[in-house]
Amino acid sequence: MISSYFTKVVEKVELLRENKTVAIILAGGKSRRFKKDKARLKIGDKSLTYRQYKKLKKIFKKVYISSKKDKFDFKAKIIYDKQKEYLPIYSLIGLIQKFNNIFIIPVDAPLLSIKSIKALLKTKTITSNSPFVGVYSRKDLKKLQQNIKNKKYSPRIGKKELNISDLEVLNINHKEDYIANRYKIKNQIFFKNSVFK
Repeated sequence: MISSYFTKVVEKVELLRENKTVAIILAGGKSRRFKKDKARLKIGDKSLTYRQYKKLKKIFKKVYISSKKDKFDFKAKIIYDKQKEYLPIYSLIGLIQKFNNIFIIPVDAPLLSIKSIKALLKTKTITSNSPFVGVYSRKDLKKLQQNIKNKKYSPRIGKKELNISDLEVLNINHKEDYIANRYKIKNQIFFKNSVFK
């Protein structure tokens, strides 16, 4: 009884900590390689953006979409990306300047599990597979700005990295990526043992 009570208290404390971190879906890209706006790509009858949004709402109190414009078929809070450049590091810097602690994930990485998201939050890390999936804070700002000065457009700044399976951070860059992995994507989203659970 006592151990069960303390477990629940710890879970509540962790949830409060997570709720202070804002979740942001990066959906402002041109999707040039995919030749179609990936933010609107349907998996079943719902878009990738919608599925990412609903998954994140299970964990975070505040979930936003970073985009150049409102192109979505559901109601959500949008942060308009006013950067002229279509480089995600510029968006990341702008988002850090707006918020204190953020969790970011690209719209085209739909398979990251809730379990992995919580692990990233707990360790305040990014994934080893992709630096655009994970937790950033105000203290990372100067290093990111230095990367741009050095014409290095990756957000890798020496942060701790968490090993996540390649499937979970599968990035749909080309139509071939989606075609080759569409059954894995649909299985993970719709099956009972889904990573979304």
